[in-house]
Amino acid sequence: MKKALCSLSILLFITACGPKKDITNITGEARSIRSLKKQLKAKTDKLKALSGVMTVGYQTAEESIDLRVNYRIKKDSAIWISAKVAGLIPVAKALITPAKVSFYQKLNNEYFEGDYTLINDLLGIPVKYEQLEHLLLGKPILEPFTKKSRFTQDETSFFVSNDDDEQLSYQTAWLKKKLALQVQRIDKKESDQQLLIHYDRYETYQGTSLPVDFFILASNIGSQVRIDVQIKNVQLMDDVRLPFTIPDGYSKMNL
Repeated sequence: MKKALCSLSILLFITACGPKKDITNITGEARSIRSLKKQLKAKTDKLKALSGVMTVGYQTAEESIDLRVNYRIKKDSAIWISAKVAGLIPVAKALITPAKVSFYQKLNNEYFEGDYTLINDLLGIPVKYEQLEHLLLGKPILEPFTKKSRFTQDETSFFVSNDDDEQLSYQTAWLKKKLALQVQRIDKKESDQQLLIHYDRYETYQGTSLPVDFFILASNIGSQVRIDVQIKNVQLMDDVRLPFTIPDGYSKMNL
């Protein structure tokens, strides 16, 4: 059961506490934010679908698990994953769409099929399909730009902070040279919950820049989950197959 949820958790958990930088405030914030938005909007990609392989290290205070995950994304439609332990033993498959979350695990012949409540509970924040897809594609999970957004920079990065939400604060950091998202961090106000992704390296495939090395952390009242992800064998395509059928005889999980 834990191994199956670990394979799904790559899509769910986020955090990272990097070293603080020497940040200088910029005058004319609104103009600077508009300029950054304009540059990011110009970075359109033609991604329709992709497939790849992830090596995932999942670690808590109690356990450490290594997984090999084949994944496929059909943009705006579905995320498909198939997880193996030690790269050999299949343990789980998942299909996540805007309408529902479905997965089954082979160790106990069990499956889950339902809404995003499970993911919301794991993350501690409400999420939809779009946020999970953006996590994997190196895009903002929430809206970074509002009328009250604060814009700062140092020599290498832009920083945008959005504190408009009554329950969440959202911070992003962008590498100036490539306009690539480096960090996105969500803090739940009035609690110790923290969610953030740290992207270490990108590769360009057919003109589309995608993260290939990042780590994810989720912290909540003394507990912490860390997930290290390396991606390889990425292929972009016009469409992709997403085979998923819950085997006969599997029992529904009570989660």
